[in-house]
Amino acid sequence: MNRQKITWLQILQGWSMLLVVIGHVTLTGIFENPQTPVSATIERVIYSFHMPLFMFISGFLFYFTKISRDLAYKEVVFDKLKRLGIPYLFFTFFTFAVKFIFSPFMKRPVELSLRQFTDSFLYPGSNPLSEMWFVATLFIIMLSYPLLKYMITGHFKIAALIIGSVVLNLFFPPDIFLLCLSNVAYMFLFFCLGILFCKFDIQRFLSHSGSLLLSLLLFIALNLIPDCPILLLNLTGIIFSVSLCLNLTPIVSGLFSSFRDYTFQIFLLGIFPQIAIRILYSKIPQNELSYWSLYIISILLGIYLPVFIAKIVEKIPNKLIRRCFGL
Repeated sequence: MNRQKITWLQILQGWSMLLVVIGHVTLTGIFENPQTPVSATIERVIYSFHMPLFMFISGFLFYFTKISRDLAYKEVVFDKLKRLGIPYLFFTFFTFAVKFIFSPFMKRPVELSLRQFTDSFLYPGSNPLSEMWFVATLFIIMLSYPLLKYMITGHFKIAALIIGSVVLNLFFPPDIFLLCLSNVAYMFLFFCLGILFCKFDIQRFLSHSGSLLLSLLLFIALNLIPDCPILLLNLTGIIFSVSLCLNLTPIVSGLFSSFRDYTFQIFLLGIFPQIAIRILYSKIPQNELSYWSLYIISILLGIYLPVFIAKIVEKIPNKLIRRCFGL
């Protein structure tokens, strides 16, 4: 993979993280609040594809850093336990403490019980830091490394992998919360697509301005169709995002450079200042000026406070502390 491709992927990581932070603003505490139609529309569009996009990027990187190097299974599992498991454990403890201390302000307060702590791992969606469902889902998918490595070695097996992952996406029961199995089944398709994009350099077909225009028009059109199948929205959002970042790379190669190397840290930490801004908004006179001012502040704090913290933690010589923050 040459430098150009690495740069577009970095921009894509920054773009995807920006979408996550914007999607987490929700100042009123009501998702897609009809009383705030502009931000509700923004939330609806973002949530139509942003987590599948994250999973697509993860699959792309998984092929580039693991599968293409033919690493041993135990090496992959050990690496992911360090990179994903340690932050999961640390931020579960940390969020329990924060939510217990500030329980009067929490929408989802916690109780300090062994059962709730255990459920945070068996049922990651119940974790006090609800975003951990994605970390758990990603880790479980990565455990299928031997299967994935085998299934991309021939055209027939690749076709079977795609068909199987589409079937899982469309027909797996949506209410199996144990180990996020429903999320695993749904997201597996996008992880596999990321792997295939990297293996076959498929993104080269999306690097032209015509591809960007076509994907943008399709993305807009599908979002205007009532009750459009969510899978179509997922896929067009991914294709548009990839094409957008490929086309931006030659023009603004440094786009999102102030935070794109800290996307995991923003994912882990960004929600905390954003929750603080929600609490602040509930305590002040609410009008258009206060709403949009705090909306922008929430985005900026959600991005740059974690970056600031990460840069401080990077200077700490203790490797375990850095691992707790995904560094």
